[in-house]
Amino acid sequence: MAGKKPITLRPGLDRDVYQILKKLEDANDGKPFKTITAIYDAIKRSNSSLSRQKKRPLEDSIDKVLQFRKQELDESDSEAELDQAEPVKPDDDRFLLNRQMTKLWHPEPAPQTPASEGRSAKKRRLQAEGEERAGGNESATSAPALTPAPSNGQVETDAPPTEKPEKTHHKKSQKSSRFKVEHPSNAQRLGGVSEVYDQLLNQTRYLLKHPELYVEQGWRQVPGIILSGPAGVGKKALVRSLVSNLEVPIVSLMGCLEDPERMERSLNDAIEEAMRLAPCIIFIERLDWYMSNPGANSHGEHHRRTVTQFEQQMRRIQQDQPKDRPILAMATTSRISDVDPAVLKMSLFERTIEMRVPDLEARQDIFKVVTDGMNLAEDVDFVELARITHGFVGADIVNVMTLAQQVALERIMSDEDSRRQILGPEQQIGDAMEISEEIVPSAFHDLPSHPVSIGDFKTAIKGFTPSLRKDGFTSIPNVTWSQVGALCDVREQLNMSIIGPIKHPEIYQSAGLNRPAGCLIWGPPGCGKTLVAQALANEAQASFILINGPELLNKYVGESERAVRELFNRARSSTPCILFFDEMDSIVPKRDNASTESGTRVVNALLTELDGAQGRAGVYVIGTTNRPDMIDPAMLRPGRLSVRLFVDLPTADERTDILRAVYRTNHPGAGPEELAQLDAIALDSRCDGFSGADLDGLHIKAAENTLKRWFKGETGGQLKPEIGEADWEHALATTRRSVANPEVYRKLDRKLREST
Repeated sequence: MAGKKPITLRPGLDRDVYQILKKLEDANDGKPFKTITAIYDAIKRSNSSLSRQKKRPLEDSIDKVLQFRKQELDESDSEAELDQAEPVKPDDDRFLLNRQMTKLWHPEPAPQTPASEGRSAKKRRLQAEGEERAGGNESATSAPALTPAPSNGQVETDAPPTEKPEKTHHKKSQKSSRFKVEHPSNAQRLGGVSEVYDQLLNQTRYLLKHPELYVEQGWRQVPGIILSGPAGVGKKALVRSLVSNLEVPIVSLMGCLEDPERMERSLNDAIEEAMRLAPCIIFIERLDWYMSNPGANSHGEHHRRTVTQFEQQMRRIQQDQPKDRPILAMATTSRISDVDPAVLKMSLFERTIEMRVPDLEARQDIFKVVTDGMNLAEDVDFVELARITHGFVGADIVNVMTLAQQVALERIMSDEDSRRQILGPEQQIGDAMEISEEIVPSAFHDLPSHPVSIGDFKTAIKGFTPSLRKDGFTSIPNVTWSQVGALCDVREQLNMSIIGPIKHPEIYQSAGLNRPAGCLIWGPPGCGKTLVAQALANEAQASFILINGPELLNKYVGESERAVRELFNRARSSTPCILFFDEMDSIVPKRDNASTESGTRVVNALLTELDGAQGRAGVYVIGTTNRPDMIDPAMLRPGRLSVRLFVDLPTADERTDILRAVYRTNHPGAGPEELAQLDAIALDSRCDGFSGADLDGLHIKAAENTLKRWFKGETGGQLKPEIGEADWEHALATTRRSVANPEVYRKLDRKLREST
C-alpha cells in the first residue's frame, strides 16, 4: 500500500456509517463484514437513524468505509503523510459514466501564467464554497475527517486544507452559527426557584434519561414545555441548570429563526443535528418574539411562516425519531398571552410551567446565593434585605449586589486612611486620568479587608428601580395606618377581608374562605379612600398596582380585553397582589348606558377575571368611587366586589383624630403640647362638614401664613417657623368645605343597603 493514497472519510454520512459499522462488528463477536450488501442489510435491521437513508448514497458510503476498514486492519510500517484526496472509487460499471463525466469537468491543468493565477485562485475559492454548501450539516462540516489508523491502533484526523484556511474557516463559522449546540456542565446554583426546578425536573428526567419506560409501557411522550414568567426571574438559567443536571445536549434554534430567508434550511439542519444527538433538548428563548399572536404585532405573515415551519419539524420528529431517543422542545417567554395560540396546542408546546415573582423566602435565598463567597459585614441581614426588596426578581437582586459593591468601594476610597492603605501613602485624589496612570496595584494579600455592609445594600436599593416597576407595578406605598385618622370600622373590615387572608391563608382556608374578596370603598370626595388603600397595601406588604380608567380603554377591537388579561396575569405572577382601581365608575359603567363599545368590552373582561376563570388566588381587587350607582350591577355581586364600605364625612371626634394624623405626618417631631392645641381647632363649628382633604388644606393654609409672618419678622425672632393660634385662625377664616351636599351620599348608602 506504499504507492496508494490513503482513503479518507468525510464528516457526515461516512463517519456515521463508520461508527455504526464498528458497533455492528462488536455485536457480531468482532467478525468483520465482507460485502456491501451484508452491511446494508444489517443497518436496515438496526434502530439507527441511518436506516432511513436512501439506498444509493448509503451503499456508496458503505463501499468507502469498507475500503477504509481494510486499510485500518492492514498493518503497514509506512508513516506516509496523509492528505485529503478524494476516495478512489472501485472499478464498478455503475461508476463508469461518473468517471467519464468527471474527466470532462476536470481536464488536465494548463501551465499557469501570472495573469491566470488570480483567476485560478478565484476558481478554487468558488469550488471550496460549493463543496461547503453541499456539506449539509453545519456542525458536521467543521468536524475533522477520519483517516486510517497507524500501526499503533490510534485514529488520527486530517489537517485542514492549507489553501486559504482563514477565509474557509470564516465562512464555516458563519454558517454554523445559525443554530448552537451546547453541553452545559457545572451550571450555576439558583436561588428561590427550588419548587419550579423540582417540578420541571420530575417532568423531564425519566423522559430524557429513561425513555425505555415510555416505550415499554406504551406511554405518550410530551413534545414541548414552556417556561413562562416575568423577565429576570431566571427562566433561561433554570433550563441550563436542568440540562447540566440531566447531562444532555441542548440545541438552540434562535439563530435559525432570526434569518427569515434561510429559516427553512437552518431549521432542517438544526433538527438533523438534534436527531443525531438525541436524547437532547431543542430550545427557543423569548418565544413571543418569533411566534407571536397574529394580532399582537405587525409581523403577522413572517410569524405565521415561522409557526408553520416549526410545526413541520415537530411532526418530522414525531414520525421519524425513534421513541428511545426522544427530543424535547423547550421555550421561555415573558408574555404568554402574546404567543400564537397555534403553538400552545397538542403535539407542540402543550405544557406550561409558570414562574412567579420571588416572595420573601425566595428573595432571601437569592441573596444568599448571589453573595456566596463575597466579603460581607456582620450586620448584613438577609431577612431585612428581602423585606425591603419586595417586587425584585433575581436579575434585579444581582444588579443590586453589583451596585452595593460599587457603593462600598466609593465609601472605602473616600476614607483617607483606607485609601492610603490601598494606593500607598503618597497617592492623592486628583484627576481621574492621573490617578489611573499613577496607581500601582498592590498584592492581593496586602489589601485590607473592607466588607460590604448592609448600609451599602440599602443605598444601592434606594436608587434602584426594579424591572417590574417599569412594567406597571407600583412600589409598596409608604403610607401607614398612623397617617390615617379615624375610619376604624373601615380598617377592621379590610383587615378581615384582605390583610387576614394574606398573612394567615391557612386559617381562612380551614374556615372555608378560599376565594379572595373584592372591596368597593365609596363615599364623598376627599374622605381618604385612596389613602386607606395605600395603608392597606403597606401593612399587607403586598404588590400594589394602581390602575386608571384610560389605561385600559382602547378603541381597537380586542385591545381593551387584552390589556385586562395582561393586568391580571402580572398580578398572578406576583401574588399576593392588590389591584387598586381608582374612580372605578369610569372603568366599569353600566353597560346599558355605556357611551363606547370599548367600555362594554372592559366590563365583560373584568367580570371574567373576577369570576376566577383562570384562577385569582392571591389577587385582591379594591375599587374606589363617589358614585356606586353608576357602576354596572354585575360588578357588585357576591364573589366580585361584594364588600362595600361607605366612608362618610368625619364626625367632630373623628376630625380631631384626622387633624392630629395630618399634623404628625408633616411635623414628625411634634410634642404632646402641639397636638393638644389641635383639639379646639377640629371641634370648631367652622370645621363642620370638613372632609379629610379639607382638614389637610386647613393645615396647609396655616403653614403658609406662618411662613409669611416669619419672612416679615412678625414671629418674634423665632429660629424656625412654628404654627400659632393666629395662623390657625387665619386658616379657619379662609377655608371652605368641599362637599356641598353630603346628605345625597347618605341617602344613596341607605338605598344600597335596602337593595341588598
